[in-house]
Amino acid sequence: MQSTWRAAYRAVVTYLDRLLDRLVVFRPSHRSAPFWKAMIAVSLLLAFLSRSLYGHVLSVDLFLLPVLLAAALFRNRGMLVIPLAAAAYCLGGLLCSGIDNRHLFLNTLGQTVEWVLLAGFGLVTLDRYGAIKRLQARMAGDVELARRLQLALMQNRFELGTVALRGKVNQTLEVGGDFYYFRPFGQKYVVFCLGDVMGKGISASLLMALVMGFMFEWGKKSPSPSFVLRKLNQRLIQWNQEQSTFVTMFYAVYDEEEGRLHFANAGHPAGLLLRGDGSVDELEGTGIPLGVMDDSEWGENQTSIAPGERLLMYSDGLLEARNENGEDYGMERLTASLRATQKLPLEKALERVESDVRRFCQGRLSDDLAILVMERS
Repeated sequence: MQSTWRAAYRAVVTYLDRLLDRLVVFRPSHRSAPFWKAMIAVSLLLAFLSRSLYGHVLSVDLFLLPVLLAAALFRNRGMLVIPLAAAAYCLGGLLCSGIDNRHLFLNTLGQTVEWVLLAGFGLVTLDRYGAIKRLQARMAGDVELARRLQLALMQNRFELGTVALRGKVNQTLEVGGDFYYFRPFGQKYVVFCLGDVMGKGISASLLMALVMGFMFEWGKKSPSPSFVLRKLNQRLIQWNQEQSTFVTMFYAVYDEEEGRLHFANAGHPAGLLLRGDGSVDELEGTGIPLGVMDDSEWGENQTSIAPGERLLMYSDGLLEARNENGEDYGMERLTASLRATQKLPLEKALERVESDVRRFCQGRLSDDLAILVMERS
């Protein structure tokens, strides 16, 4: 019930926001302009009649309506209504017997200045709002382009020899810092990793692209995960002198000839290896995140992968997904979900893990989420 009310509230707020946008940026078309001019003239006439019959109390606010309406609809040209309003205001005062004509001119001048200020303030507000909307539209276009480029950097499937990989990234914003990477290396190696850049949004996505560039530079020079992480760390330290950000990463190199996986972990959640008997091994590693300390070293571990066994890599957004009771998804649920995929094809296995997480948190992911699954055939 609570989620239904929240959805209804969001729908109402979204509708009102769009309606306000349409009202603020509305400009009469060539066909509708005469109608709106007639409405302004009628409002001005009603204000004049009120002024001439009832005096000051009610008429001031009635004069303000056509002035603001003309300024809002016709912008600078609408300011021409103000002299007409001032003349009607003054003439109505002359016709009203209850008004002291000795101060009528000063009163009219004061009201005219007030109308000019209010209409001018409205015009400036509308112009600024229009500029902001144009800037937002341009930024939205840039962000959409960045999103497409980011997705282009991360293919969702890869197959080479006995190795198959499937990956998926879900960003809480249009772009983010979670990523994965895979490529062949030499004649017998397949390199792949999954990482998480601190932060969200455009800044994180730019750093992610930079990290992937560094990986392409150094990942083709050595099959050693610890060597590559050390070089990546040095490049990040050189680029990030203030050490204001960092990157976590699980980096692996699979040797097809030997059937062995060499891996290192830079402060990232452990990879999970689903064995043929249904057991799950946590591929833990030692080492701090990249970009923190210049002289850091990362230990390198290895394990064998038999045909049919698969490795799951993921970002912390998966473990930290929370339900409405504030419970984390956690390692226990992830391990159980991975076991349930043992007889599923690789793509279905990835979908099963992702859907299980989304079902747990009711689709409300609080952090970016990346999943990469590798299987030996």
